[in-house]
Amino acid sequence: MFKKILGVVAIAIFGCTGSAVAQTIGYADAIDQLAVSCGADIGKYCKNEALGGGRIRQCLQRNQGKVSARCMGSVNTLTALLEKRAVARASVMRVCDLDIKRRCSGVQAGDGNLMECFYKTKDNISPACQQAVADAGYEVATGPSSRSGAINLSSGDLINSLQGVEAAANTVSASQLRQLVNQSLSDPSRTNRVDREPLYAQLDSLAQITIAVQFDFNSARIRPDSFRAVGLMADALYHPYLQGYRFLIVGNTDAKGSREYNLKLSQQRADAIRAALINPFGISPSRIEAVGLGEEQLLNRRNPEAAENRRVQLINIGK
Repeated sequence: MFKKILGVVAIAIFGCTGSAVAQTIGYADAIDQLAVSCGADIGKYCKNEALGGGRIRQCLQRNQGKVSARCMGSVNTLTALLEKRAVARASVMRVCDLDIKRRCSGVQAGDGNLMECFYKTKDNISPACQQAVADAGYEVATGPSSRSGAINLSSGDLINSLQGVEAAANTVSASQLRQLVNQSLSDPSRTNRVDREPLYAQLDSLAQITIAVQFDFNSARIRPDSFRAVGLMADALYHPYLQGYRFLIVGNTDAKGSREYNLKLSQQRADAIRAALINPFGISPSRIEAVGLGEEQLLNRRNPEAAENRRVQLINIGK
């Protein structure tokens, strides 16, 4: 079973702006560019705004007469990319209709299956269809990146992450995990935090990507230096091999503070990532659920306060 562990993104200057660039870069690079170019402006004008709901971008646009020209260039790049992707995704079925009938006649209904078919036969589909698929962001590279410290997640990694998914499908859900958490908090045998048994033993063996996302202290507000990590999740979810699948966003904390507080904060943080994937990045709400586990599923059980326990799991739960 594949599990990819990704660290916090190291931010570097990415100076290109303009709509031409928006046609080629992925969400991860575009939102990273905005975080770098607008870091000071976000701190000055939008420090209380969340990434989810498109509120950071909206805040910067409201203050466009005050923020730097470089920042507004990055805002425009991201806006153009979002708009272009939305239009292209809406048009793929129409543009590629003949190619679907010619190359993928046996494919099951569903956009995810369709895109997987396209990915396998992309050299043999019409130029217009190829362009529509590319404009929709279905072939954006998630790695490697030439920038030092950047996350590298290759197409091969994504394909491998699907191993065993069908067998594991429908074995875990957000509601099931919430029920287990509530039972855990009232279980006297789980009071001791050191070497506490996992809440759900099979969870860490499911197909997943695990990413360290930085939030403001005691807050669910995603910090700009983790915007790229969330953008990478969006790029990955648009990959042709993953589009037909549903995911759980699982928030985990370390064991500092009370268990009840950690549970509440982890749920808020998982919700914040889900909100950002839906808007601005356009992931369908039906594909992603969010659940917080607090400190009940520690990665480092011998050191409950270790930093590696603070993480977000993006778990593939099948079609």
